[in-house]
Amino acid sequence: MNDKAISVLEHLSELKRRLFRVSIVAVIFIAIALVNFSWIFEQFTWDSRALIEAAGGDIIQLTLTEAWVAAAKLAVMIGLTASFPYFLWEMSRFFTPGLKTNEQKYVYLLIPAALISFAVGAVFAYEVLIPRLFEFMLKFQGNLAVPQITAASVVSMTVGIVFWLGTICELPIVMFLLAKIGLLNSRWAKTKRRWVILLAFVFGAAVTPTDPVSQVIVAIPVMLLFEIGMLLVRFAERGRY
Repeated sequence: MNDKAISVLEHLSELKRRLFRVSIVAVIFIAIALVNFSWIFEQFTWDSRALIEAAGGDIIQLTLTEAWVAAAKLAVMIGLTASFPYFLWEMSRFFTPGLKTNEQKYVYLLIPAALISFAVGAVFAYEVLIPRLFEFMLKFQGNLAVPQITAASVVSMTVGIVFWLGTICELPIVMFLLAKIGLLNSRWAKTKRRWVILLAFVFGAAVTPTDPVSQVIVAIPVMLLFEIGMLLVRFAERGRY
């Protein structure tokens, strides 16, 4: 086996060790979230429950395992989110030795930037989008039926929206990194603006079904994130050439 093959295997082994440590941290946070599920669920669904109760309904459980399903989904999201900073730290330690001195500073800047971006998207989803969606759904049905919403459906909808909005807010960071390593340039990205607009509305429709106003509320920030990413791509190109 040549030296190059040994080097690749050593890097893969190091990556496996780092990901294993991240997995342990994530499992610990998931376990903590499961133990404190009742309190987390109350906090997580506070606004949604208030809107449902105001419409004369309540959050209910229909099957014996439904509470467990809701607890597992919520605990996994909390655990992965809480371990995300540690994951970024481990990945930065893995990639930093292969970077030039002037490039290493970007790693330490992008870690807090990625955390802030995810947090902004998650807070936007929780504080703005989710209450808007629940209010629209409950008002749309009017007096057709008494809203008895299952705990699993509330958690699934809320977790999905928070996760995807937090993730999509990482778009400028991803664009910057791709530009920095030469896989993306501003000239090519500029020609894809029309596709970005289309995909923004498709993403809005996927995240917020049936409500056109909420789709627009999601699509507009996605387009703004792309434009911020374009600025970062140009900045990366200036630093590369």
